[in-house]
Amino acid sequence: MPLGSQPLKELTSASLSFFIMAYHHEWSQSYLKDYRLTFEEHHMNNEWFNNMLSMLKDDGELYVPMLEKSFNKSGEEVSS
Repeated sequence: MPLGSQPLKELTSASLSFFIMAYHHEWSQSYLKDYRLTFEEHHMNNEWFNNMLSMLKDDGELYVPMLEKSFNKSGEEVSS
């Protein structure tokens, strides 16, 4: 096998969750746009959000008090 080539892998639910999680790289910019945050502050908020989502059970919800909003494990806003 030539250097740098690897066999193709099938997409699994674990690899798909990576793509779903990657979608939330601008969560802070969307939900905290009125707070005049720096790029670094948005980045840290996005890291926090993704880390919190990764710890949720499949049916869990993340509540963000300052927004008074809840999010499911996929990062979608849900009604509380």
